[in-house]
Amino acid sequence: MSPALSAPIRPQSAAAAPHARNVPQRGSPGAHQQWNQGVALARQGRLVEAVACLERAVRMSPSVPLYWLNLASVRRKLFRYAEAIDAARRAFALNTADETACHLLVELLRTNNRGAEALQALDKLDVSVPRTARHWLLRGSLLMTAQEWQEAALAFLQVLQEKPADLEAYQQLGFALANLRRYGDSAECFRTISILEPAHFGAAVYAAHYAAWACDWSQGPEDEQRLANALALQTDPTQTTSFSPFCLLSMNDDAAFHRAAAEIEAARIERLVLAGAGRGAYTAWPRAAEAVAAGRIRVGFVSADFRTHATSMLAVRTLEKLPRDRFEVVLYSHGADDGSALRERMVAAADRFVDCNEMSATEQAQQIHDDGIAMLVDMSGYTGNTRIGVFALRPAPVRTLWLAYPSTLGARFVDYVVGDPILTPLEHAEDFTEHIAQLPLCYEPTDPLREHPEPSSRATAGLPEDAFVFACFNQSYKITEPVFTRWCRILERVPGSVLWLLVPQVEIQAALRARAAERGIEPERLIFAPFVTPSEHLARLPQADLFLDTFPYGAHTTCSDALWMGLPVLTQIGRSFSARVAASLLAAVGLPELAVESEEAYEELAVRLATEPGELQRARQHLDTKRLELPLFDNERFTLELAALFERMVGRWRDGLPPAALPAEPLR
Repeated sequence: MSPALSAPIRPQSAAAAPHARNVPQRGSPGAHQQWNQGVALARQGRLVEAVACLERAVRMSPSVPLYWLNLASVRRKLFRYAEAIDAARRAFALNTADETACHLLVELLRTNNRGAEALQALDKLDVSVPRTARHWLLRGSLLMTAQEWQEAALAFLQVLQEKPADLEAYQQLGFALANLRRYGDSAECFRTISILEPAHFGAAVYAAHYAAWACDWSQGPEDEQRLANALALQTDPTQTTSFSPFCLLSMNDDAAFHRAAAEIEAARIERLVLAGAGRGAYTAWPRAAEAVAAGRIRVGFVSADFRTHATSMLAVRTLEKLPRDRFEVVLYSHGADDGSALRERMVAAADRFVDCNEMSATEQAQQIHDDGIAMLVDMSGYTGNTRIGVFALRPAPVRTLWLAYPSTLGARFVDYVVGDPILTPLEHAEDFTEHIAQLPLCYEPTDPLREHPEPSSRATAGLPEDAFVFACFNQSYKITEPVFTRWCRILERVPGSVLWLLVPQVEIQAALRARAAERGIEPERLIFAPFVTPSEHLARLPQADLFLDTFPYGAHTTCSDALWMGLPVLTQIGRSFSARVAASLLAAVGLPELAVESEEAYEELAVRLATEPGELQRARQHLDTKRLELPLFDNERFTLELAALFERMVGRWRDGLPPAALPAEPLR
């Protein structure tokens, strides 16, 4: 397989071998003696003594790049990153034709989340130096960090020209293509890795995941088999490749499988972070204890999504309203500032807002520990730009997963997962490495201050006026072949109905229309909605008659949006967390009957609601007339319940008790 991009690849002309022009190779006799001694000590593992010798060498002869280069390398091994960067920068400045110095500086900057500086440094490598596969791989990785997907893809293709079987280049190319929404090509990249290296679990995961994004089910059985084979080959935990367990949640409803996979990734992250920190995790938290003893819990929330994002849309009012006589709220952000009004509101919602974008995991953990955080809440899980590694260092005594990730982290360094009796029943404890901590009603907050716009028209949405409109606004990777087949059966049984989907990519629209035709459904009965502003999206929702949820990964924020705008949601409840969220939300708005137990019940109820409109009309009227009275939209109640649950978690630590399951308790 050889994926190609639209932009042409220009082969690099041969360049002269790098050479050091007027660069001294050795300094004074005394300096060279110190350098020799430092190198020898480093080889013996006596790094502190080695650094002292090398520092004397550069003081005595500061114009020798080799001395600075060796000093940077040893400082790196001692995890003295800022000093290592300074030494590497000096080495490279003295000889910009030294590829080794350039790449060391770039790697150090990248490791410390200084991607823009790293890219600038790489571009300063002398033009006389041939650009090797390693150079292009580094450049592509930095361009990925800068979200320059097209240029990154071109860099990885340069690597593959030189090394056609380079697995890292194929993997990074796959991610670049996925970000360019070329999901089918991305899946092929990862399938190539799986064929070349059957034990590469991450490749097997991403091959299936990006094929799902493309709604390409043609190799489903083969992808599943490669995934099962790769998992069986994970016998050496130190050799496991990185992957996102998130991708597995839409593939099946096997919560035990989700946990097993997450445990592999969590263990890999913990090993990596502890090795990078050069020490063990924190075991004492004196500042946190002082704050708790004084009667105020410092709670820190960690996320890349304190911006216009579903997580912030849901959580902002709760963060604003957490009782400040009992809590101090600190947000640790490692995501971009999008300049939005929601970002400003999130910043204002916190007592302190800490930008961790350029911190390493070790530096961020140190900041959290020094801040005296008693409870640290992860709001990313294994979604994009995660910082789970910070939690592996245990910078706070109580560590909790809440809201953003619908499964277990599989991590022994996270104590609790926040759920509710429907979402995370205590009898499902074996599905989680965390202890289940239940809110009384529903785990998901809402913002009662969010807008409730006037409905737009069907004409504006491009919908037929007289048709029954089934809708689903979940992402395309959640539309599995069994779900789509079920939808087609429903359309067949409800003449004149249409299916309204949020699939803006033309290629995926064509694929779904072709799949519909194969199942006897006229392709024009599928209508596709574009991406619009959040306000426009809310306004169009009432034009649908019934929201058909996906399975096993159902609607979360999308379900909350629909219910807020009076659109009933039909869901199938499953075993896994991601297959139970909509059922929890429906119970919280008083419509538990719309969460069914089986595929057959789902299909029958969808047809009945469409053909016998009385029951559906009653559900819509219930949502319309009682919206502000429904428990799901009672943020004041929710916030007090969450505060009480947080106090129970921290209280166990304060009292010297280990984490334990916390069943739901009503507010006193």
